[in-house]
Amino acid sequence: MFQPQMFVFWCFSMFTYEIETAKILAVFHYPGKSHYMGGVALMKILAERGHEVTMVSPIGESEKIDNYRDVVLPEVFEVAEQFMKNYFEYNMHPYFQIYGISKKCFSLLNTTLSHPKLQNLLKSEKFDLVILQQIYSDALTYIPYYLDIPFAFYSPMGASYLTNPSVGNPSYPSFIPDMFLDYSSEMSFFERLDNTMIFIVNSIIRYFFILPNHDRIVKGNFPNAPDISVYNTKASIVLLNTDLSVNDPAPKVPAMIDIGGFHIKPPGKLPRDIEDIMSSSRYGVIYFSMGSNLKGVDMPPHIIDIIMNVFAKLNQTILWKWENDELVGKPDNVVIRKWFPQNDVLAHKKMKLFITHAGLHSIQETVYHGVPCLTIPVYTDQLSNAKRAVGGGYAELIHLNDISEEKLYTLIDKLLCNSNYSAAAKKRSAIMRDRPLSPADTAAYWVNYTIRHNGADHLKVASLKMTWYQYLLLDVIAFIVTTIFVVVFVTKKLLSFLYSFAKSKRKEKDE
Repeated sequence: MFQPQMFVFWCFSMFTYEIETAKILAVFHYPGKSHYMGGVALMKILAERGHEVTMVSPIGESEKIDNYRDVVLPEVFEVAEQFMKNYFEYNMHPYFQIYGISKKCFSLLNTTLSHPKLQNLLKSEKFDLVILQQIYSDALTYIPYYLDIPFAFYSPMGASYLTNPSVGNPSYPSFIPDMFLDYSSEMSFFERLDNTMIFIVNSIIRYFFILPNHDRIVKGNFPNAPDISVYNTKASIVLLNTDLSVNDPAPKVPAMIDIGGFHIKPPGKLPRDIEDIMSSSRYGVIYFSMGSNLKGVDMPPHIIDIIMNVFAKLNQTILWKWENDELVGKPDNVVIRKWFPQNDVLAHKKMKLFITHAGLHSIQETVYHGVPCLTIPVYTDQLSNAKRAVGGGYAELIHLNDISEEKLYTLIDKLLCNSNYSAAAKKRSAIMRDRPLSPADTAAYWVNYTIRHNGADHLKVASLKMTWYQYLLLDVIAFIVTTIFVVVFVTKKLLSFLYSFAKSKRKEKDE
């Protein structure tokens, strides 16, 4: 039925809402599949809103997407395969992770910047904005400098030592744990000591190892490039894959925008076979997936045996993301697939529990759908994600090396039988959904904002123009300490002189 008031509102909206389209160049050099999937989801959001998006990455999409163009650099993926092996064997100590990972990224960055496809793109086309994946990517910030256009970072892991320097965001090791440590924001003295030490180590490695090498990579491909300090802190905004429902509150400068959950869409229709399995499950469903980088088939054989023995004791139906066609010894209540539509599976009414590696996307999806989870973190930020989930009351944590039949069964039974976990998950879900704009709309708005305001320099804090010793107030502290020393020294000398003078006068008088 025709509604005049709605027609008037529609006409008014058409005239007052500014349709903004731009040419956006996205460069995602890191070939981790989960990171790439997040980047593609973000670029699709922008393409759906009319922007012309060019995505430079090592992977690429198989389907055609409107307003979206792939520029695939397969050589980057081939380089990455040299060190992206079995992540279950990842055992690097947190103090060495930033050094080890950043060193491996040097070859990825050099292969990306030197690639003829990217070089030709930069020379032949004009863009309005660059969006860079922020994973040890300071060298890539030369691209927007070369094109003389603003740029935004997309951080798949939230604010950290990787993101903070680019926009002058403060870091407080007293209550913000390093993303590679499984500490909560309420740390003990020795945890704060450990967190402070790793902060210092990371800062030293960044300024004396990472940045000089990135500078060499840039100048090796662009000989006329200035020093990296000229352009690596010019980001207009940083789109953070974080949300208050999942991440702890922390100070953020205005240029940092939370868009966590942007990749989550309303649940779609499940494939018929999966829908039938889930709907017919009398006791509900448990979903088990270790994400896209970790593969279940790579788990140690004895761990796989333990997991199957525990699953065999459960009444629930288990959907297990398993990368092989067969699983020898699979219990009857376990259904394996190489892929499940995770978002749609978690949204199903029969879903009872998610067993996950605690990747950030998985944690966001389980919170969005209000499903409690058992976390089995393996490496990098999965440890801190799991710790926060436990602190949020909707999860339990077990380390891979600590798994035994008794421990695993006890935790699963606890999560299934104690309604407090489900209640906490639903509470967090309500928080995630209670936003003035959806995460996707928030991302699109701030990208448009940056383009409208030609880089939005007014969002940048003054600390970006300060030297490190000015930022840390070391010059002020040195001045105060020197002044106190001079005052004390002069006072002492003056008092000593007055005492000697008075003593000599008294002596003269006695004589």
